[in-house]
Amino acid sequence: MTELFSSWTLIRTSGFLGYYFLTLSLSLGLVQSLSKLNKKKAMLLSLHQKSSWYGLLTIIFHIILIWQDQFVPYSLDELFIPFHAENESLFSALGTLSFYLFFLVALSSDFFMKKLGFKKWKYIHFAVFPAWILMLIHGLAIGTDSSEPWALFIYSFSSLLMIVLLFIRITDNPAKPQRSSGKNLKC
Repeated sequence: MTELFSSWTLIRTSGFLGYYFLTLSLSLGLVQSLSKLNKKKAMLLSLHQKSSWYGLLTIIFHIILIWQDQFVPYSLDELFIPFHAENESLFSALGTLSFYLFFLVALSSDFFMKKLGFKKWKYIHFAVFPAWILMLIHGLAIGTDSSEPWALFIYSFSSLLMIVLLFIRITDNPAKPQRSSGKNLKC
């Protein structure tokens, strides 16, 4: 039972759970913007925002657990200053940078969107894509379970899901109603 709640198990679980919530948030963000789902937009937006904050809170828990871990200790500097960690400097930095980007997007969306204006907010919001890719690489490279078949399935499935949803979102081109030219075409 103690192994179930060991710091190593909790670090791994919180990492995957944060990955799940942030992948869910990104997926919901892509889906809620599709033209065929206009009637579900409010519900999808709410789930998108909630899953984003759940993901960030889970990652904060992940960071705290890593900081408190005795087996592979990280200082606060190593956790919050990219490329400063002694252990897996590059891949630790990718996790840190990913967290910062996700946090920036969540803050700008929930607290500063009106002040920024739609155009600036949208540019900032696009940071979720590199953030998600950095998170994926971080998990694959530094995760202790990354070579396990179930972990590879999670990473592969979520990557394929992101590619498909992004393709659908890019190609979603609803037919715009044409303006009447004022001429009556009835016979």
